[in-house]
Amino acid sequence: MYKQYRTFIGMLLVTLISILTVMTMYAYTVNTSLATVREDIQMNNLNRIRYLINNLDHNVEQLSMLAMTLETDSKVGLLSSVHLMDTYDQVQLQLDLADKIGLQSFSRGWDNKISIYSELMGKWIGTTKIQDSLPGGGSDAQWELDSTGERFVYDRSLNGYTIRVAFPKSNLQGLLEGSNIDGNYSFFYHPDQPVISTAAQEIKEKDKIIKALIPILEERTEGTETIAFGGTDYMATFMKAESLGWYMIDCVPLDQALQPIKRTQVFFYIGCVMIFLGGVATLLFLYRKVQVPIVALLKGVRLLKHGDFSVRIHKASRNEFDILYESFNDMAEQIGDLIDKVYKEKIVSREAMVKQLQAQINPHFLYNCLFFIDNMTRLGNEEAVTAMTKNLAEYFRYTTRLDEPVTTLEKELGVVENYLKIQCLRMNRLRYEINVPDSMKQLPVPKLLIQPLAENGVIHGIEQKRQASCIRITGVEESARFRIIVEDDGKGMTETEILELLGRIEQPLDESMGCALWNIRQRMSIYFEQPAGMEIGSSELGGLRIQLYWPRSID
Repeated sequence: MYKQYRTFIGMLLVTLISILTVMTMYAYTVNTSLATVREDIQMNNLNRIRYLINNLDHNVEQLSMLAMTLETDSKVGLLSSVHLMDTYDQVQLQLDLADKIGLQSFSRGWDNKISIYSELMGKWIGTTKIQDSLPGGGSDAQWELDSTGERFVYDRSLNGYTIRVAFPKSNLQGLLEGSNIDGNYSFFYHPDQPVISTAAQEIKEKDKIIKALIPILEERTEGTETIAFGGTDYMATFMKAESLGWYMIDCVPLDQALQPIKRTQVFFYIGCVMIFLGGVATLLFLYRKVQVPIVALLKGVRLLKHGDFSVRIHKASRNEFDILYESFNDMAEQIGDLIDKVYKEKIVSREAMVKQLQAQINPHFLYNCLFFIDNMTRLGNEEAVTAMTKNLAEYFRYTTRLDEPVTTLEKELGVVENYLKIQCLRMNRLRYEINVPDSMKQLPVPKLLIQPLAENGVIHGIEQKRQASCIRITGVEESARFRIIVEDDGKGMTETEILELLGRIEQPLDESMGCALWNIRQRMSIYFEQPAGMEIGSSELGGLRIQLYWPRSID
């Protein structure tokens, strides 16, 4: 059964393996691409944050340097002795310092405020009057977020005065907004201060991300980590601004960043499924239009092989197979006609050969009878002549009807008995026995099949041995075949002579051999076919034993 569908199954497996191979290669390519994209995103984000942090540190350093520049200014140095000036000079000094501070403040890119607090005068001088209490400071003062949480301040306390530089946290928020890319979220983090971010970039997982990064921030000042929350992977890139001590953290949802690739991946898998379904549909179409017609042709060929030449294929494929079907049907019809013709010719040939063999046997028997009549006439044995003449007439009436080459075993035995009676007239010592079951007497057999065996037994057996006198004919009915045994107690033959005789009757007939046994064997093979034949051996009577056998199916 499998052999009939081997082509279809093979094509299906090839299609499936091809699609699986393409999908495997594509999956490997996609995974490699995803890894490469992850690395690119990581590197780009880290470079972008490094650039922003460097810019931030530069601006903050510029503001720090501004305080140090004012520290060396001569007019600022007069604040140490302002108590020695009169009121006019104090007012004039305040105005000069205010102008200088204003110029310094506007010369910087960032929004900033510069003020100087005079301890001797007890007031602030500068762009803004800052009323907050002064923190303790010195030459190693640091940038800190003030108590309002709205600005960063930097104080340098000197002899009798303090220089303060401040900038609002909106500068950092502006930096975050400027670094915004679709899908990412950036903020500034300090362990002891609230997070600085923009309202437009708030995400609900911010606190979870910070909590996950705290152990890492304690060990490193920059890097990239992948954090998963709620089924979403975030790539968190961080770097510390050394000037402020704050970390800038940028988070990118990887699903969103990799969405174009994954969307392409989904479309590819959908395409593979559609290709597979299309392949299956194509294979089903080929199965109906190719495989089914091939199976029908194979079935027809198998029936032809087993001798059924009446087989015809009645299918409408509506393609080239219709031509094959028509050609197959024509071929089967021609083969059937040819077989019938050859079979009929074989039958006619066999009938002609049977008639020819009978014609060869009849003269042989006639010559023997005529010589016998001649001898009996010379001896004056009129009774024997009359008997011979009567039996000879019956014999010729029986054998000359060539239109009926087949007779019954009973009629054939009757002719044999007539012949043996004639021979008994010649030889008073001759006796015969015919023992055939009644169930076999109506079996069809070729004419003159047994009589030549009895004749050979008399002439070549009994006549060649003075003490010989018996001819015995026995019929045996078996489960698979019938047997007729003709034996005598005559001269007989040695094993070597029997083998030579069997070898001669296997060869084509020539003038150097007698034709009786050869003719009988040929007629047996023609009429009964296989497994019919002749066996020759020694008889328990002392002479020769010839056995004819044929299958029961002929009955």
